[in-house]
Amino acid sequence: MLDYKLHVFLIVATRLSFSKAADELHITQPAITRHIKHLEDHFSQRLFDRKGNSISLTTAGELLLKHVKELFHFHKEMQFNMNALIDKTEGVLSIAASTTIAQYILPEILAKFHKQFPGVKVELFSANTEVIEHQILNEEAQIGFIEGQAKNRELSYHPFMNDEIVLVIAKGHPLYEEVSITLDHLKKLPLVLREKGSGTLEYIINALKKVQIDVNDLQVDMHLGSSESIKSYLKAKDSVAFLSINTVSNELKSGDLRILDIEDFSIKRTFNYIAKQGYKNELAQVFLNFITHHYNIM
Repeated sequence: MLDYKLHVFLIVATRLSFSKAADELHITQPAITRHIKHLEDHFSQRLFDRKGNSISLTTAGELLLKHVKELFHFHKEMQFNMNALIDKTEGVLSIAASTTIAQYILPEILAKFHKQFPGVKVELFSANTEVIEHQILNEEAQIGFIEGQAKNRELSYHPFMNDEIVLVIAKGHPLYEEVSITLDHLKKLPLVLREKGSGTLEYIINALKKVQIDVNDLQVDMHLGSSESIKSYLKAKDSVAFLSINTVSNELKSGDLRILDIEDFSIKRTFNYIAKQGYKNELAQVFLNFITHHYNIM
């Protein structure tokens, strides 16, 4: 429905390679060149700078890429909404999600999904990454949303949305007015962490290893099983905690918590949705399409 030349441009601009775009689209490289030339003639501007075998987007190319992405997203959303008018999708969809995603991200999405697909009954289970992977492998849930990293070859992992784990302190903490601390200072502070098996804990441990810090070097008060319990703990004791920024947005706005930056250190991650390799479920695909078309998260 959309101009095929724009689709070709999108692939070339994303891959920054005519040959890779030709392979992906299953057409010849001269055909790719012709489509791009037609667009450049149409807009009377070069879209790519060519230097030897490498290409880069011009200012015009970057602007066109922005609009093409918006256009394709709008087109997908339009198709999805039109199809939904005649779709009588029904059934039960079991979703297993990590605590952070289940509590802070999925509820709003599920409410809007149910409004559009009232015939689908969603069952949402909350657990840590380790448990969710087990549930997906045993087909106790059709789709999982996790905080952890890919590690099981029997599962397929797909990026869902970006996140950052930050160090937070509560109002009244002696360091509340401080802007940042060093990694050496972190080692001396009472710290609360998520429970073993948590995807958040896994990311924290791996990030600290990269700066030669073992979790056993830290003054860990205790491990708690949810972000809410950690936030309550911080209000009662002068400790610090690593939490997803998605879990503390309200507290940051109110000032009950604040982020304490760590110099030359940050923990960025990507939430993933997972499914069993080779396992197909129509309702799970409908839900994933809904997220993709309506939220454009990644």
